[in-house]
Parts: sequence; structure tokens; C-alpha cells
Amino acid sequence: MMLRSKKKNKLIREFLSLSLLAIFCAVSVQGADLGVLSLDDLLDLEVVSVAKVPGKVTSTPAAITVITGEDLRRSGVRTIPEALRMVPGMHVYRIDANKWAVSARGFASRFANKMLVMIDGRTVYSTLFSGVFWDVQDVMIEDIDRIEVVRGPGGTLWGANAVNGVINIITKDSADTQGGLVALRAQTGPDGEVSARYGGWLNDKTSYRVYGKFFDRESFDNPSGGDASDEWHQGRGGFRMDMNVSATNKVTLQGDIYDGKSGESVKYIIPSPPYVNVSSTDAPVSGGNLSARWDRIFSRSSEISLQAYYDHVKRDEFFVDETLDTVDIDFQHRLDVVTGLEVLYGLGYRYTRSDTTGKETIPGIYSYAMNPQVRGDDLFSGFLQGRLKFGDNRGEVTLGTKVEHNDVTGFEWQPSGRILWSIDSKNSLWAAISRSVRTPSRLERDAQVNVGTLAPPQNGLMTFVRLMGNDNLDSETVYSYEGGYRSRMSEDLFVDISLYYNKYNDLITGVPLGTPYPEFSSSGVHLVLPVLVAGARDAETYGAELSCSWSVADWWRLTGGYTWFHQNDLAAGTSLEARQGFSEEQNAGQLFSLVSYMDLPHNFEVNTALYVVGALDGLTLDGVQISSHARFDLNVSWHPTEKLTFAAGVNDLFADSHQEFDDTMDGILASEIPRVFYTKLTMTF
Repeated sequence: MMLRSKKKNKLIREFLSLSLLAIFCAVSVQGADLGVLSLDDLLDLEVVSVAKVPGKVTSTPAAITVITGEDLRRSGVRTIPEALRMVPGMHVYRIDANKWAVSARGFASRFANKMLVMIDGRTVYSTLFSGVFWDVQDVMIEDIDRIEVVRGPGGTLWGANAVNGVINIITKDSADTQGGLVALRAQTGPDGEVSARYGGWLNDKTSYRVYGKFFDRESFDNPSGGDASDEWHQGRGGFRMDMNVSATNKVTLQGDIYDGKSGESVKYIIPSPPYVNVSSTDAPVSGGNLSARWDRIFSRSSEISLQAYYDHVKRDEFFVDETLDTVDIDFQHRLDVVTGLEVLYGLGYRYTRSDTTGKETIPGIYSYAMNPQVRGDDLFSGFLQGRLKFGDNRGEVTLGTKVEHNDVTGFEWQPSGRILWSIDSKNSLWAAISRSVRTPSRLERDAQVNVGTLAPPQNGLMTFVRLMGNDNLDSETVYSYEGGYRSRMSEDLFVDISLYYNKYNDLITGVPLGTPYPEFSSSGVHLVLPVLVAGARDAETYGAELSCSWSVADWWRLTGGYTWFHQNDLAAGTSLEARQGFSEEQNAGQLFSLVSYMDLPHNFEVNTALYVVGALDGLTLDGVQISSHARFDLNVSWHPTEKLTFAAGVNDLFADSHQEFDDTMDGILASEIPRVFYTKLTMTF
């Protein structure tokens, strides 16, 4: 019966594939309606993530890409990590149905700790490992205005952990989401998703929206063809309210709550042959947040903003439970001191409280032991930045630094200098030098983690490789050197090139403390190989990123990207066994993307995307290399009326399934990423 079901599913998939291709081929492009975002519109987009004040993409001295709301709609993506595949320099690898490894310019892992991710100014990283749990970073895709992705350091304005880049997800003003919207999606699996929102006005100055979203996604297969048990279910709701108190005063209130489960297959240690076992579990996840922002314009030369938020997160993983509460307040003031000189300064405070409990997988032995169980940390910060225009406004130089004080490493400073020169109205050059830091996580400071075993047993005793947390760690530091060139080569073609070199010092890794020693538990006697967490590794990365946008016609736009990346370990200083838990070397040396948007007659759209990912550097835990792969996505949309949209598409059209990343160092087993066919209905009223 199972074989018949698989054959039936395959026939259905092939039928859908041929049907979509037939639609693509049957529609003539002559007389197409206008609708594709023009090149002028793209280059006029405002961004805030580099300078914390609005500026044009073309006049920004940094490597930045903007994913617009139109990009999200046309691509048919349903998660933020999948949307980030469009960005040159971004390493995006799916681990299983609900987990990703996402980073810019290398160092990708499930626990990628050198990327700062924000949603409407709210930082969403976990202090447990200084990274992002992507399975709970979700909003209604239809409510996202844009995603600004900065490749390269942003610590001067945004602080620690903005080492390799900043991802800033910005949602729409509630005044721009009036009326109702319902979106229904079904796809092979089978699984489904329903989203709904409604926006209105409380009075002539106050707009609002409320939304709800639920999805139920079935599990993938594991590499051996079995069930990976990584099903994913989540419900989410929230609101946003924008109050234009006056022409110069605006207040925004917003909040979200969610609850769900993220399935996973976990490999863990047992005291008898084969010394490892696999368990399938559903990890309950829940949380909520509430934020408020006040913007006040005093004059054309002076404005302030004040933002505060509270965030609550709870996870129940196989090895460890965590409850994290965060309170953050941030103030900034922009001031034009004299003509051509703009000064921006700010102050901030953040308090985090992490309650983390390790669990026993062998009687009397904790896979994760946290000491202390509860830790509260204070972070004080301030920054100062000046931007000076020169050369009849053709040039701009930006100097600034951020100073922070945390409870772990004390004072940290993160300076940068950036310069931009407009050769003419169509060509510009920029360069930057920065110093950034990454502060140690709770696991690196407080945990004792059994990350593996030595085989065969020594003297008949099982030997655990145990990472020992270090409360005396210093921050990781990176010195970054960047440069770029932008050119409007013609009215229809724009090219953006970025080059970089990063030197990393004191990367946190494992250092063996000595020979194994005996330890007694209720399960008997075993040996422990202690490995100290320490800043004992240096590395360098360098590469190039190319992106271009070409308006082939007023109904057709192409966007392409190419990335060349290389990483060298300069001073590893430890054995492979000692470095377990710090695997960040698996990155593709080359990435390529080509995205096409076409508007066709009779209100049809055909949107395609090709992603090519080179083989990942290094070997998996089983000694196998993740091979290169190509992915082709197709999305066909039809708008019979202004209020109704039908869409159908496929992800990874020409490949049945493939593995994109290795098993993670915390025992999560990677899944086969399948081909997916989907349909979607969107109604507004």
C-alpha cells in the first residue's frame, strides 16, 4: 500500500508539473499589462538599517539588499528564511521541516551567532546561543513591507552580534492594510495554512489591524527514506495600531502571541552499544511580545525616537528547556549641526532573564547541565555617529562608534568609518572599515554539555566528550574591510559589486583540558574527556558579491546574484573532538541566483527563480560532503478581479529531494528537502 501511495503521489506531482508548464507556455507575452516594479522604483527605495535614518539604496555605503513586499508575493515563499535565498552573500540551508542554518558571509549553522535579526526594531536572538530560532520568527507574509539585509558589520549602530550582517524585517503601517484579507494555502504533504487580517480606523488619526495565522505542516523524510518526524504546527495572532497624534508626532503599538510544536529527530548518547540512539519528539514552543514606539519631529534638522518592548519566549527541547524574558528600551536623536553635517546619537538598556533547565538522557547524567539555572544580564549602550557631506554633496564620510557594557566581558567598543563618492549621477564607489564583537552565549559560559563519545570504550568504560562552560570568556572580535561599486549602466540595467575581507580573532571553540577522568552516576562508572570553552581560534574570510537588476521590458524584470566565498582557519589550535559544538565551516564557496518576474495578458503573472548552491566545504559528521544542488521555483498567479488572486506553484521543480545541510551538533538529524507543489487563494474585502 505504501508503494502504491508513493506512485500515486508521484503521478499527481508530475501532472501538476506539466499543468503549470502548460500554463507558462500557453500564454502569449504580447500586450502584457504593466505591473512589475520598475528599476527606478527599486533604486528609490528607502532603507534605515545602515544609518538608522532613511536613505536611498544607491547612496548607502554598505552592501545592502532589499526584499520588497512584491518580491515576497511573487515568489510564493511562506517563511522568512526561504525569502533570504534571493540575497547575494546569504548562506541559507534548510536542515529539516522547521529549522534553517542562515548567515551572511559564512559561519552558517543552526546556531549561527554572528547575524543580528530584528522584526520592527525588536531583536529576536536567543541568549542561550546568541542565535535565532527561525521556527518562531514569523509574521503574515502579506503584512511585510520589506526586508532589509545588510551584509557586513553593523555593530556601530546595532551593537554586539551584528558581526556578519543585519536582517531587519519591517512590517507595513496599519493605515496601508485597511479592510479584510483572507489567504488559504494547500500543498503536497499534505499540509495547509490559513491567514486572515482586518484593518480599520478607530478615529481620523488612529488606524489598526489585527491578524491570525495557523499552519499544519507534515514531516519530511530522512535520508534513509523513513519519517523524519519533523512536523510543524503553529498558531499566531497579533495587532498593530498607528496613531498620528499630530503632524509631527506618531505613536505605534504592536504585539504578537504564538503557540505550537516543532517536531524533530534527535540523536543522543546511550551507555551501551551502539552508544547512540534516535528519538522523535515534538518541541513545544510559545511566546509573545509587546512593543511601543514614539517618533517626534521637532524640525527639519531635529527628530527623536523612543522604542520599548517586552518579549517572552518558552521552548521545551529534547535536551534543555528555556524561558527567556527580555525588556529593552532604546532612544535616539538625529540633529543637523551645520549644513552638510548630521549627528546621530542614542542610548539603550536591555535586561534579559534566562531560566534554563537541562535534562537527563541517561539516568544520573545530564546532557545539558546549566549552572546557574537562572541568569539575569544587564546591557547598557550608547552610540555616536556623524555624517559629513563634501565635494558639492558628491561625497559623504561617516564616522561612529558604539560603546556597550555587559555583565560578561565589561566594556566593548565597535567603531567604523565609511565613505561614499558619487563619480557621476549613475556611478558611485564606497568603502568601509569596522570593528565588531560577538559576546559569549549562556551555553558557552554556564553549560556542561555532553557533545559526543569516544569509540571504542576505553578499558571497557564509556567516555563522554564534555564541553565545560567558561565564565571568563572574552568576546570574539572581527576587523572588516569592505568596498563596493554601483552603476546604472543604462536606463534598464543596474549593477552592484561588493568585495570584503574579514579577520576574526578569539573565536570561541573547545580546548582539551587533559586526559579522561572517571565519574560516578546512578548508571555506573564512566569516563569524561573535559574540553574547555575558550577563545582559541582565529580565521579569515574574503569574497565577492555581484547583483544586478535588468528591466528587460516594462512587463519583465530579471534580478541576478553571484557570490564567491572563501574561509581559512588561521589558528584552529584544537582537535576535531574538542571542537564539537562549534561547527561553522560548512559553507558553499559559490552561490548563484536568477529571479524573473513577468506580467502577462489577462492579469496573469509568471514568476520563476533559479538557485544554484555549490558543495559545502568540509565533511559531515559521517564523513560525507553535502553536494552541490540547483533549485528551480515556479509561481503562476491570476488576478480575475482586484480582490481575488489564484496562485499555483512548485518549489524545486526538477529535483525530487535532497539534503541541504548536515546533522547539527546538538543532535538534530537533517532531513531530505522535498519538491513541493502548492496552490493559494487570496481574497480581500
